[in-house]
Amino acid sequence: MTLSPTLSVILPNYNHAKLIERALQALLDQECKADAIIVIDDASTDDSVRVIEGFAAKAPSLSILINPHNIGVIPTLERGLRVARGKYIYFAAADDFVLPGFFGLAVRRLDSNPDLGLFCGESVLIEGRSNRPIAMRPAVWPRMNAGRVDPARVRRLLKTTDNWILTGSSIFRRECLLWAGGLDARLGSFADGMLGRKLALKFGFFFEPKPVATWVIFSESQSRRIALDRDKTRYFLDAVPACIAADPIFPAWYVETFRNRWRFNACRLVLQGHPLDRAFILAVGARSPAEYAALKKIMALPDRLARVVILALLWYRLRPIALTALLRTMFALRITRLAFGRWFRHTDNRMASAFSDGG
Repeated sequence: MTLSPTLSVILPNYNHAKLIERALQALLDQECKADAIIVIDDASTDDSVRVIEGFAAKAPSLSILINPHNIGVIPTLERGLRVARGKYIYFAAADDFVLPGFFGLAVRRLDSNPDLGLFCGESVLIEGRSNRPIAMRPAVWPRMNAGRVDPARVRRLLKTTDNWILTGSSIFRRECLLWAGGLDARLGSFADGMLGRKLALKFGFFFEPKPVATWVIFSESQSRRIALDRDKTRYFLDAVPACIAADPIFPAWYVETFRNRWRFNACRLVLQGHPLDRAFILAVGARSPAEYAALKKIMALPDRLARVVILALLWYRLRPIALTALLRTMFALRITRLAFGRWFRHTDNRMASAFSDGG
């Protein structure tokens, strides 16, 4: 009798020949091996296919599909989901990499909790150019120790916090993905974020406050470009809430809560840039003529002070997350960070030093 595969990895790639070797090697080095690693090249114009084929020649679990023309990340992931047969699915990224022990931990947790839709852990944010670890995500934990987060608790938590489920540090139950209809291409880079929230509200999830993967941040990444593009941000302020409102799995009140969080996060990124895009802050951050006038008045202050005051005002008015939950997680992350730094010292001295010096 042929056993059904346990874990399938879907890895889309577009012009990441210089990075995908690291991602593939980390996947293959997992102690709990994936039954299938499906790499889908999205019509790359660099040396990606040659690099991938070199790995496939040595790894029987690795196969490669090639899109005849570039179709984008979400349709490429959907193509992989149609051919994947594993009980569990991991959506990988060519510019990120998993940490040792991730797959084994996730599979054990999901096997022990067959009603839950997914497993998620922490991601280490790494600055792509310098390879320097700079932060940990999620910024707010849904619970302070390892354990279940049931759907009723998800609904309560969404009132005060969000963004606990990071795709790169999550493994999904395939039957739950199929129930949800997969990824919605209309939502672009937020399609996976929407999917994670939907599964959490329907099935719940298992959270592990432990680093299991990396999230490598490049200033030119698609999600960052969208966040800094005023027109695209305003589109998502309409498109995503409309999808939320049309889906009965989401509480009615979450529409405006989500919109406010999106406004705040987009403005927060813009406030980190130089020069300050004042037009963006006014267009995205202001919800009324009164808020527009207040923001415009603050912009007359010296630049550094204006940024701080704007951020404080937006936090006060939009209330993106509960401050107490953020502070509680920040304290816990200090302990995690120290433990992770010790682990790094045994694996990569250069990155361990950067991690201990990072923000």
